[in-house]
Amino acid sequence: MFRIFDRYLIKNFLVPFFYSLFGMLAIWLVYDLGEHANDFQEAHLAFESIAQFYLVQIPFIIVNQLPLSVLLGLLYVLTRMSRRNEIVSMLGAGVSVSRLLLPLILIGLLLTGTSTVLNYELGPKGQWASAFMLEEIIKGKSKSARLDALVFPNRRDFRIWFIQLLDAKNEQLSNVQVIQQNGSGVIQSKIYGQNVTYDGSRKLWIFSNGKIAYFDPQGNVTSEEFFARKEMSGWSETPWRLSSATLKGKYMTVPQLEHYLKENADFPEANLAEFKTQMWYRFALPWNVLVVVFVASPLCIAFSRRGALGGIAGGLFLFIGLFSSSNVFLALGQGSRISPPIAAWTPTAVFLLLGFLLLYRRATNRPIPFTG
Repeated sequence: MFRIFDRYLIKNFLVPFFYSLFGMLAIWLVYDLGEHANDFQEAHLAFESIAQFYLVQIPFIIVNQLPLSVLLGLLYVLTRMSRRNEIVSMLGAGVSVSRLLLPLILIGLLLTGTSTVLNYELGPKGQWASAFMLEEIIKGKSKSARLDALVFPNRRDFRIWFIQLLDAKNEQLSNVQVIQQNGSGVIQSKIYGQNVTYDGSRKLWIFSNGKIAYFDPQGNVTSEEFFARKEMSGWSETPWRLSSATLKGKYMTVPQLEHYLKENADFPEANLAEFKTQMWYRFALPWNVLVVVFVASPLCIAFSRRGALGGIAGGLFLFIGLFSSSNVFLALGQGSRISPPIAAWTPTAVFLLLGFLLLYRRATNRPIPFTG
């Protein structure tokens, strides 16, 4: 399937690629160990806990470092081969530019698929671990398990929850008030409970030591009922849905985002924009690897020393532009300024088209600006 020069090109690319990838992983690990060394010592953490803390983060680091590692590998191998006139010899033997770059494009597709798999669940979990896992290991409890002073509006069923303490892990709530309204926003009832639990098997809420008050349309109390235990069935809320009000999209996996958007479909579009944008971005981000291949490869193929230096500068400049624009569009999408698919895919699509244009110009032996 592959010719000799294909194997030669792949071998020469993979060596600097893996050097740069593992080098950046090592730099990150050494830097982070220096940052958290005192925390590890004060918490008396065992080696297993420290190893787990870093192993969980590796997929997130790989997903974010793959495009840069690919860029450095391309800059090294193609620039070196250009200076040694190896590419000129291949082109002179009748190999087109597109055929020459085919192995690198296939590697880019393979790495894009790998990055997509990692970014489905493992990558977001690693990003969450870098922000919260150390604190949870030290304190011995989950940051998202116990939530204080939580307010959750259920716009679909016209209920508002006021919760002093929510233990999502044990599905227990303390000091809860639930206001039931009609479609016009008129309060119909209020139920108070000192302790509230959720029975998942029967899908009902159990209020303990509280009371329920009923109101007329003018807001006057028509009746009150004190109880030691009261069961409320037919409510769509679950402890997970109540606690989801505090979740951040960038720390959620694809299944979690899908579940969140399904459970909270009644939220305003502005509230869901962050999670929809992150959902699209989970699949758009890995394609930056292939974008780097198409953008950088034509720039790195040069026929003079001056052209090689210009190609390196152009590749680095476009790489910075790709990720700067990605961050800008991501912020616009999460702020509900533009639609989530446009926010996630526009930078990738624009730079991929630019890569096709650069490849076309190089394949037809037309000059590329700023590369000599």
